[in-house]
Amino acid sequence: MSIEIYVEAAIVRKQRGRLVGGIAYVALDADGSIDDEDWEYFDYVTGQAYLDLSALAFGLERACDGDIIYSSSDYCVDGFNDWLDGWKRRNWRKANKKPIAHQDLWELVDKRSADKQVEVRKVAACSAGKDAAYRYALLATKRLL
Repeated sequence: MSIEIYVEAAIVRKQRGRLVGGIAYVALDADGSIDDEDWEYFDYVTGQAYLDLSALAFGLERACDGDIIYSSSDYCVDGFNDWLDGWKRRNWRKANKKPIAHQDLWELVDKRSADKQVEVRKVAACSAGKDAAYRYALLATKRLL
């Protein structure tokens, strides 16, 4: 039985401009009830793309065969579905031969998905799973969980 996993990231500017972040995942069972959730705090963040990709890796760690991971990040969805195989063939380089951004995280995503049949899809803008995951990610930035 497959479950739906929603991954989200939140970024907050703290004192003196320092960025902190949180990532979260929410797993919904066949009835749409929360089956599992988890979150993580990031004390230092370089940008939203890094957090989004960290959230995808976080969700893949918990995913099983047949699960569907939903992300609001085009970078993650397109990267996983359209670009990952090409990057690996070109030794983690883009078509223009420049290195890809966040290679370490893309390698982790590849490793965590290697032995699983998992789909990664773009989440609808209005989704209870997305909203719940974002709330957890935002609370993680404030260390309220």
